[in-house]
Amino acid sequence: MEGLLLLIVLILAVWLLNLNGRIKYLEARIGTLIDRLNAGSLPPIPAQRDMAEAPSAPEPPAVPKAAAIAYASRRPATVKGEVPAEQPRAKIDAPPPRPEPAAEISTKNWSFEELVGGKLPIWVGGISLVFAGFFLVRHTIDAGLLGPGTRSVLATLFAALLIAASQWGGRLPRVGESFTADPRIAQSLAGAGIAILYGTLYMAAEIYGLIGIPMAFALLIATTILAFALALRHGPPTALMGLIGGFAAPWVAGLGPDNVPVLLLYLGIFLAGLFGLALWRRWLWLLLLASGGGALWTIGLIVAAESALPLVGLFVLAAGGAAVLVGDRFADSDPRLAAMARYAPMALALIQLAMLLPRLQFGWIGWGFYAVLSAMAIALAWRDARHLPSLFGALLLCLMPLAAGWDSQASRTMMIIASIGTGLLFGGPAHLRARSRNDGSAYWAMLALMAQAVPFAAAFAFAKPDYPDAVWGAISALLVAPAAYIAWQWQKAESRIDQIVQIGSAALAAAMGWLALTLFLPDAYFASTTFVVAAALAAWAVRTSGTAMPKLATIPMGFAILALAAGSWRFFDILGGAMGGEILLVSGLPEIGEAARMTLLPSLLALAVVALPHFALGRWARRAGWFAGGTGLIAFVWLLAKQIAHIDSPSQFITLGLAERVVMTQLLFVAGWLAMRRAADGSGIWARAGLSLAALALFRLCWFDLGVFNPLHRPQALGPAPVANLGTVHLGLAAFWLWQLARSPAVAKAHPQLPRLAEIGSLLAMALTALVTVRQLVQGNLISGATIDVGENYLYSAALLMLSIGWLAIGIKTGLAILRLAGLALLTLVTLKVFLIDAAALVGVLRILSFMGLGVALIGIGWAYGRVMRVGKAVVE
Repeated sequence: MEGLLLLIVLILAVWLLNLNGRIKYLEARIGTLIDRLNAGSLPPIPAQRDMAEAPSAPEPPAVPKAAAIAYASRRPATVKGEVPAEQPRAKIDAPPPRPEPAAEISTKNWSFEELVGGKLPIWVGGISLVFAGFFLVRHTIDAGLLGPGTRSVLATLFAALLIAASQWGGRLPRVGESFTADPRIAQSLAGAGIAILYGTLYMAAEIYGLIGIPMAFALLIATTILAFALALRHGPPTALMGLIGGFAAPWVAGLGPDNVPVLLLYLGIFLAGLFGLALWRRWLWLLLLASGGGALWTIGLIVAAESALPLVGLFVLAAGGAAVLVGDRFADSDPRLAAMARYAPMALALIQLAMLLPRLQFGWIGWGFYAVLSAMAIALAWRDARHLPSLFGALLLCLMPLAAGWDSQASRTMMIIASIGTGLLFGGPAHLRARSRNDGSAYWAMLALMAQAVPFAAAFAFAKPDYPDAVWGAISALLVAPAAYIAWQWQKAESRIDQIVQIGSAALAAAMGWLALTLFLPDAYFASTTFVVAAALAAWAVRTSGTAMPKLATIPMGFAILALAAGSWRFFDILGGAMGGEILLVSGLPEIGEAARMTLLPSLLALAVVALPHFALGRWARRAGWFAGGTGLIAFVWLLAKQIAHIDSPSQFITLGLAERVVMTQLLFVAGWLAMRRAADGSGIWARAGLSLAALALFRLCWFDLGVFNPLHRPQALGPAPVANLGTVHLGLAAFWLWQLARSPAVAKAHPQLPRLAEIGSLLAMALTALVTVRQLVQGNLISGATIDVGENYLYSAALLMLSIGWLAIGIKTGLAILRLAGLALLTLVTLKVFLIDAAALVGVLRILSFMGLGVALIGIGWAYGRVMRVGKAVVE
């Protein structure tokens, strides 16, 4: 412990040396200026100071000699180690002086040799004298060598000897020159003497009881006054030595938590003296070190003391408040340290009181201490807006004891009062100041928002199971009002900070409203309530006409879409099974009421938010809303459509499965075509909806009807009619819709290649229509047979040949090149099939007739097609 304390003292000493060097440099500059004034027109002579050379600086203007003498006569004499106070200069009516050549002041940076060899030994020696006196007394106590009175007298004499040496050591023969040449010797001796005096008084009064309490305090006051006087004469080093000695005295005596009242009285008097000295000499470093030293003692007492804890809180309140007031006096003295002067004392006091609250069982005394100090911070910030960060710190720091109190066994009534009181204490003044809309009102508005959020967050996070959801919902609904009021005030944001308030207030009001709705309503409406909040923010974005609010509305919109997906998980499960070939039975589908609450209602809300002009959202949020809402709506309509056929067994699937899919797919084609017809220019929401529906219908056709549920390998009834069967009708209509889509402006605008792809898809669907017609003609109602006989095979060739001839005829008549090319390609394939496959299965007259018919057909087609080509070539020429 002794080594650690010594290390801390050494670090402080090094820091103080640096500060003292800067003061010396300033003293040298001022001395040189006055020397030049005294010299008149003569060249200035650098003043002899005990610091090294400094860089050359421009010489000040010359002043008439009479004025210089008058000014010098008013210059106060300086003392060792002290910076002369600045005096007002006489106003001199004289012509503008001529600048003189610049003179150099002797200064240089400290070297390692000068620091370690010349400066540190003196300070370490002074500190060693302090510890020598303390441990000498401790040794006599442990060994029982001297009586209490003798020990106290010897310690006092030793301290008086050190102080006398610091004052009159310069008069001693031989060694006096050392005192004069280096003022640090006197400073270290004076500081050591003061530290020993503090320790001796504490020992004599508290340990031995040689003097009474009144006399002890009188002597402490006298010692403090003596320390002030010596510090005024010898400067910061003496004050630092006294500070270290004063704080170390109780520790050296071995006392602490066992006698809290006397210790606090001692610390109070000691801190009062330090604060007064710091204020008198404008030493901010002394204020901060004194506050830190006092905080170390009080934190130790908070942790270790078992009694008199309210006295500790009262002491922290008094000492912290005094430090804050003194620090406020320093705020304008040095801009570089203004923040530390304003905020460090308040932060130290608030941290101590927050640590004290659990030790006081989160009772009214502890909360009262914290409230008084917070009220003091509010008063300072009300007067000077530069103290607002202290308010934010006090409120955020209050979150820790609030959360700990709700999580502990503390009185719930007390915690309710503390939470409400915290909100009112910080929120009331903040709302009043926020109404003024001046330069700092935005920060007060932010404080008001935090004042309602912090206590509620702590209580809700740790005490939610203690109260029913209706109570929390009511509280959340009440908290919407103040946040909404601030949002209304800041609906027109003119600066960046105003935008932050605008977004923060709207976000907090939306969060409180969302929480109230989710607590009041069942879980099935979770997605719907989130969409309602997103709609509210999107509507507010229209009124504010800003760019940030639509982005804020995107957040609940995204969460609502995720909630919609999570609530519709059964649809995803069903979709995965269906795509894998699983037969969907009605008994395994979601209930209509459940789907209406968890899928239909949020989907309609999502579509309303993205479709109506009363809501402002970003482009991607709007697209996501269209996709999520449209998908959910289609899923619910599909669920209703599944109730019509009511397929609930494999046998019913064989009878009605294909018919059900044909009706659904064709309705999607019709809806998509009508939507694209409504979009006359091929753009807009109707065009996108039509394309989506058509794409979904095409996907169903390819994946289910031609894929996993193909009637060729999954038995399903097509109907008994040879041509008017489900297979022929379904594929024929698909070919028709694809041909119509290829001529839609919406398809062409979506992508330049889509019309050609749609035409190709239509031709393929026509070929499949011919094939399924032949298959049903041969196989009947069920076409899942495994064999293809010779007649059926040849009928396929005949049907495809007739289809190719039809394409060629229509293409030649209408001039559609794609039909002519498709007809030629199909004709080529049919020819190859006939020669390679069909002819091998025929014999006799049938083979002769087949080749004869094919030859005649090919010659006729070639002749007709040749005429078309010659006519086209002639037209081109």
